[in-house]
Order: sequence, then structure tokens, then C-alpha cells
Amino acid sequence: MASFFSILLLIIIQCFHQIRAQQLENAKLIVNASSSSGKQIPDTFMGVFFEEINHAGAGGLWAELVSNIGFEAGGENDASNIHPWTIIGDKSSILVSIDRNSCFNLNKNALKMEILCNNYSCLPDGVGISNPGFWGMNIEKGRKYKVIFYVRSEEKIVLKVSFVGSDDRVKLASTDIILGIDGKSSTWKRIEHVFEANATNHNSSLQITTTRKGVLWLDQISAMPLDTYKFSLN
Repeated sequence: MASFFSILLLIIIQCFHQIRAQQLENAKLIVNASSSSGKQIPDTFMGVFFEEINHAGAGGLWAELVSNIGFEAGGENDASNIHPWTIIGDKSSILVSIDRNSCFNLNKNALKMEILCNNYSCLPDGVGISNPGFWGMNIEKGRKYKVIFYVRSEEKIVLKVSFVGSDDRVKLASTDIILGIDGKSSTWKRIEHVFEANATNHNSSLQITTTRKGVLWLDQISAMPLDTYKFSLN
């Protein structure tokens, strides 16, 4: 008996859908687009709307690869928040903090790194910081990328700047930056270098590491491909 009512219900539903479909087929939509059908808009009324959702701006239309380039993500209330940057090395080899000592007056946060290890006591590739960008950097073989950052050091120090792939931590591009050789290590310096990737990895990160003991500050770390729309640069 229950199966009979179930079949009857299915028949009724099917008939209803057929009737509804026939009604929709006969529907007519009339649009009046004449100048008299709407309200006049003043010539002085202009506007642009852009909503930054899921990094549609930075990391999207603007081809910046590094997320939180100036260590300002936490604002003044949570200055220790360096997300999504991560620290390479433990507290016995490196200490990282936010220092309000940047060379930029409008964005005073700078990242302070105290390197406690030296040479062989450090990790094989050194200690430092890593940035995954916006859910992984898309680094492609043969493409060129410009990295710019500001750095200050109290003594001579060697930094290794690398794009590192997610597969076995393979370096896709890398260079060494030597600081303090001119006796002016205590002043902020703008470092700029163009990398050419030797392999492709769609989930890469940018790493800045060192194996030399000392103290240094970093700020405004940026990375962008050279072949952007209209060749806009960082």
C-alpha cells in the first residue's frame, strides 16, 4: 500500500513539473530601455568600486609575490604578528622580533634577526625567515623575478636569498648578498637582484638565510615577476 502511494506521489510531482515547464515556455519578458524609462543621472556623478577579497589586489591584479612585505599585518596592537612569515631555525640559533626602527617613517615596523649560531653550528642552509606568498609562489623555469628589500646590519654578514620549491626544498634560484664590507653596515641599504628560475614549482617560498652570527634588520621585502602587465615593477 505504501509503495502505491509513493508511485502516485511521483506521478503527481512529474505532472506538476510538466505543467510548470509549459508555463515557463510561454512566458514573455519585455524591457523598456528608452531614455524616458529611467531616472536621469547627473554628469558629475562618478565612482569606482574595488573590493579587496582573497587578495584580489596585492597578490592578484598587483603581481606581488610576498605577503606582508613590511611586517605590518598585526598593526600596532599585535606587532609581533609576522604571519605568514615563518622562522627557519630554533630559539637556540635565531631570535626574531619586530622593532620600530624602520627607515620608513609611515611604516615603522622592521624585522630584527639575532643570529646566535655561527657557520657549522647553524643549519646547513642557514637560519632566517621564509615567506610562502599567497598560498604558495608560482615560480616558473626561465622566468625572471626581481627581489627588492631593505637591510641594516651591525657587522659584516652574508645573506643567502633564494626561491625554494616545495619538493625536497630544491632551490629554484639563489644568490649571496654580502653586507658590511664598506664599513657602513649600520645604515639601511636597498638591495635589488634579478633571479632567473632554473625549475618550475607552483608552491614555492622566498627565503632569506645566513650562517654568520650577528644582528640585522629587514624591511619591505618584495618579489615580482619582470613580465607583468605593462611591465609594472615593485
